[in-house]
Amino acid sequence: MITALQSTKLGLFLLINAFLVLGAVFSRLVILILSTSITGNDDSTDIFNRKCSRFLVAEIVKIGLQYAIDIRCHLFFIVTFLHRTPKLVASLYVGLFLIQCLPDLLHIFCNASTFFRRQGGRVIPSLVVLESVRSFGLCLLEFLVFPQLDVHRCILLFACFPMVVLIQNCFASLAATLNPSLPFCARFGRSIMLSPYILLMLVVLSSTYLWAVLDTPLNHWVLMPIALFSVSVGFWESWIGVQHAGTAFDNLYRLKYAVRKVSSSTRWLVAMCRVVICLSILVVAVIEHKHKGLNLTHFFTVLVDFNLKKHHSGRVLLLCVCLCIVHLLLRRCARFLAAIDMRPLSLFHPIVTSSLLSYAVVSFICSTPHCFLAKILSHFSLQLVCSQWPVPPSPFEFYIGLVWLAVGSYRGFCYVKQRYFNIHEEINFNDYRISSMPAHSNGFAIEQSLAVFQTAVTKQNCFVSKEEYVAEMDDELRIRNAEVDRTLTMYVCATMWHETEEEMSQMLSSILKLDAEQSLRMNSRKANELRFKMEGHIFFDDAWEDEQLDGGGQKRVPNPFFKTFFQLVNQMTGESLPEEDDCLETRVLVGTPYGGRLVVRLPAGTLLFVHLKDKQLIRHTKSWSQVMYMYYLLGHRIMDSPLSLEDRQQMADNTFILALDGDSKFEPEAALRLLQLMKQKSDIGCACGRIHPIGRGIMGWYQKFEYAIAHWFQKAAEHVFGSVLCAPGCFSLFRASALMDDNIMHKYTKTASLPRHFVQYDQGEDRWLSTLLLKQGYRIEYAAASDAETYAPEGFEEFFNQRRRWTPSSIANTIDLLADYKRALSNNSSISSAYIFYQFIVIFFSMLGPAIIFSMLVFSQVVAAFGVDSSRVVWWNGVPISLFIASCFLFESNFQLTFAKVMSLVYAFVMLAVLVATSSQIVLETVISPTSMFIVTMVLIFFTAACMHPREFTNIIYGCVFFLMIPSTYVFLSLYSLINLNVINWGTREAVAKATGQAKPKSPLEMWMEKINSSKPARLCSRMLCRVIQEENKMEKIEKKIDHINQQISDIKANPTREERDRLIEEGEGMEVKGNEEETRVEEELVEIEQKKEDGQGQADGGVEQAGQIEKMKRRSKYAWMDCDYLKVCERGKLKDAENTFWKQLIEAYLKKHKDVLSIKWVPYRMIIHRLNTMIGAFQDVKQWTQMGTAKGADSKEDDERLLNAGPHF
Repeated sequence: MITALQSTKLGLFLLINAFLVLGAVFSRLVILILSTSITGNDDSTDIFNRKCSRFLVAEIVKIGLQYAIDIRCHLFFIVTFLHRTPKLVASLYVGLFLIQCLPDLLHIFCNASTFFRRQGGRVIPSLVVLESVRSFGLCLLEFLVFPQLDVHRCILLFACFPMVVLIQNCFASLAATLNPSLPFCARFGRSIMLSPYILLMLVVLSSTYLWAVLDTPLNHWVLMPIALFSVSVGFWESWIGVQHAGTAFDNLYRLKYAVRKVSSSTRWLVAMCRVVICLSILVVAVIEHKHKGLNLTHFFTVLVDFNLKKHHSGRVLLLCVCLCIVHLLLRRCARFLAAIDMRPLSLFHPIVTSSLLSYAVVSFICSTPHCFLAKILSHFSLQLVCSQWPVPPSPFEFYIGLVWLAVGSYRGFCYVKQRYFNIHEEINFNDYRISSMPAHSNGFAIEQSLAVFQTAVTKQNCFVSKEEYVAEMDDELRIRNAEVDRTLTMYVCATMWHETEEEMSQMLSSILKLDAEQSLRMNSRKANELRFKMEGHIFFDDAWEDEQLDGGGQKRVPNPFFKTFFQLVNQMTGESLPEEDDCLETRVLVGTPYGGRLVVRLPAGTLLFVHLKDKQLIRHTKSWSQVMYMYYLLGHRIMDSPLSLEDRQQMADNTFILALDGDSKFEPEAALRLLQLMKQKSDIGCACGRIHPIGRGIMGWYQKFEYAIAHWFQKAAEHVFGSVLCAPGCFSLFRASALMDDNIMHKYTKTASLPRHFVQYDQGEDRWLSTLLLKQGYRIEYAAASDAETYAPEGFEEFFNQRRRWTPSSIANTIDLLADYKRALSNNSSISSAYIFYQFIVIFFSMLGPAIIFSMLVFSQVVAAFGVDSSRVVWWNGVPISLFIASCFLFESNFQLTFAKVMSLVYAFVMLAVLVATSSQIVLETVISPTSMFIVTMVLIFFTAACMHPREFTNIIYGCVFFLMIPSTYVFLSLYSLINLNVINWGTREAVAKATGQAKPKSPLEMWMEKINSSKPARLCSRMLCRVIQEENKMEKIEKKIDHINQQISDIKANPTREERDRLIEEGEGMEVKGNEEETRVEEELVEIEQKKEDGQGQADGGVEQAGQIEKMKRRSKYAWMDCDYLKVCERGKLKDAENTFWKQLIEAYLKKHKDVLSIKWVPYRMIIHRLNTMIGAFQDVKQWTQMGTAKGADSKEDDERLLNAGPHF
């Protein structure tokens, strides 16, 4: 398998390298042929044209016979062709203009609004000037200089572009020679070594004046040196290097090596300047060449009259457009090689080989000559100009031209040669290696836009500049930490509640795999490998319960879900239980203001913090858990750290939070893909992956197909056209600096006060956080290659309750984004007006979903399937839907779900009949009928999407279940979600009454048994039996209590070694292993009781009384929960004062347990009013749509009759 992959990669590498070289040579030859054909060739000594002119004449006669009427038209056509028609000349100018400026024109039209709204960032003047100078030089050559030369001389001039590099090298060597600190011998040796540089510079500079000195017929010869110098100066990538970092050219250095991105405003201004310059020189060239009969009308005619058969001008334009596409493919291929950490071979790079190969091809064709090229060019009315001047080139001119080619190729090789890095230098000093390409495409010299630059820089060089950050370096309070500059930190944050053991195990296994991968990468010596630090945090919601004590009273202890989790951790990490009176060194229990904490060291060294939230102390639910870890990890860990402002910002940019659910499952590669994506693109606030549901049964199959098409179509479309609207909380990677931005983390803590807030904030916390990111200007990226799995509801009731939360929340957040679209457009460059309109269409048809499906059932399929009148079918479908609506208003949720389940089953059989009827209709009416075309088209779309995702191809099988469930999910589920807007509980994972705090519904048998037990004879028997049992067990209870006291005494007397424990706790973020004052006092009192017991004072009855005192003291101690039997193997710790203060302040500000808002009388009433208002609007829309369909059905009664006669009846 590995060999096959390597062979495939090698084949792609060789194929792309060949395409780059051949594509660059093809581009060079086409552009030069177009440019030299502007003025034509009147030289009779041109061997190629004399020999191959028969193809030109044949093409003339062919076209003349097709479009002429008499012999006079033939003669007129031949004459006009030989004199080059104005329309053909205009097509040459327009084609060359498109080759150079088509990418710029597209960028101008697409980003004009961003530039004029001043949202594209700061403009870099140096880049605008240099790119304009380069465009000026290239346009001078193509429009004014090359039309006076032949193809040979044009290729030689292309090899003379690196003038500034040679001049720069000469001055650098001259400065080293004149260094007075060097001895005379060294300076003399350097002066001798300087001679070749000066000679090469003079040879290349001779290209600017050679043909003017040789007395050749060259008009305006001064344009040649101006053009060559302009291109050489504008080709700034060739003379800007790493040595320019921190100098006046620092901005160009950062742009070249992608340390800094080109802003949208700079790119737009560069494109505008290039278009204006090219257009201006084109006008000057038209005036200068004095074409007969050429005017402005011909240029418009070329663009409008695009006839490939009648006019050669259309073929010329088509050739130029194809060349633009080739340029695009060339840049994409070069970028693809850089993406897979490969680059074109330096020795065979287009910059090195394009001039040599082009010159060899032209020399071979012109000297032989082979007329196959003339035959091809005759279809475009073009010619290959092998000799422009009647005087043949002299031997001196020939040999100096070869020197130009050699120097140009050598300088090109030095320009693109790969840099080899010292692996130890890269690991220990450099943060990472950067690969980049030129930001702008130069159509006249495409090989200049195919270079890939690579360097290794630190994070400080990437993001810190004197203009962007000014700080006093001698400030004593300014603390700099070099480790911050090259460290990526990923916090894995999972929220748990009442997951099953299987769900917990798959989430834990994913974290353990990521822990092992992180350890391997941190210890690896491979170059250019992603390295990161990792820390795990699990927030357990409602993790406490009351436990009855033997001596009376209660204490708060972790619930059975946490016990299951703790046992899983020990089992999956391979930790064996210690012997008696010993503790696990990798487990630490800590008391916290919000409940408690368990700190676990994973096998590879990562610390896992398990936060146990007590709902009696703070707010519960997932959203407040997210508030806790955002403020703790980002606020306390980063903003409260004693680092400089620069370091804290750098740490925030390098810190990422991987949000998980308690049942998420993923591989390390999936998380690393997200991390790599966030590292490469700094404008991304969040990256999410592809979610695969896990589940069995009908609902599981339905969700597999639903998730598949949602990712194949909707999420992919959002990613391409704008930004993903929702980052799923089960597997998403957030950037810390994005969450810490204004109006995100602080606004996320806002509590619900209005009815719509309960729907928008509490029912869909993931969507609400995504909406805040989008409004603030951050992009949410979708990485389809990053796969994760999560458990989906398998029961009908649980599925409906989940979607009852999701559907209104999604609609509310989308409407909120559309209502505030101006802010989203101004802040977020990924969101456009077209994207807002697309979301408006989506939400509009989502609201009309029930009406659309109802109309489809009645008028499109059901009439054909059952052969009844459409008005009767309306009643048949309207009655059960109306009954369901009434039940949603009148009855409890259980009855509503039961009714929906029954009707879903009934409509599944209806849809099955519809499927058979539709298949019969396709057979009888063929695929041409509208209904057949629609069904076949939809099937083909889904099948094509499945073929494009071969790993998920089996999901298309579940499309049959999805089809049968359409009425259930698009009608009954939509109505159930909208009518139950006033219900704001989660509805999922609420099967355990003890966890939810609600009484479990009693069965009729249990109620009957309670009535029997409440009778007087039953109460009498019960009291007698209890008295007997109490007497028998009295001594047993006393013995157990005494044993418990002895166990406490032994624990207090035990004094294990604490060196390893201190080391673990110091790494565990500031926790210290020491008891608090209250616990010490409890221990002293326990010792005193033991002493009394040894003196004979501890009788049996006294022991019971003392045991009660001990239990009361333990209730006063917040460490009482650590005495659980399964937690005695853990060591104990205490928070540092700073962290303890932070948690108290956070609880007081945001997490304080207030009176439950659901118990306030006005909240249910306002939620009901909100539901009624929403339902009235939704019913009005559905009514209007249904009435439209009914009216249309009445007008098409004849069509119904035709369908009745055509389809089978059931």
